[in-house]
Amino acid sequence: MEGQSEKVIAVSDAAKKDLEQEYFYYAQNYSIEAAEKLRIGFNKEILKILPNPYIYPECRFLLTKTQIYRNIVWGNYLIIYKIKKDCIEVLSVFHTKQKPAKVKLVRKRK
Repeated sequence: MEGQSEKVIAVSDAAKKDLEQEYFYYAQNYSIEAAEKLRIGFNKEILKILPNPYIYPECRFLLTKTQIYRNIVWGNYLIIYKIKKDCIEVLSVFHTKQKPAKVKLVRKRK
């Protein structure tokens, strides 16, 4: 697909908040090192999207005709992103032990 390499990754405020909450949970319940490992792992994972954002599966909770909502399974998390014309927007870092119905709310997040 032409022009994909020109896209950038944008992390939504909601996804930043999700990651921040997980970071603080890890820092309080495990260690700062574990929290940092989570943050670094997230950054490495989202960079894998850029070469081909369509390589990851469509998010089964957010089905559309255009298949713009995709997810990466990352340990116990789903990283949900939206393929836009000019960028890849990370919408959520969703812990898989939460209710799947919460994933549907991702469409409404900014």
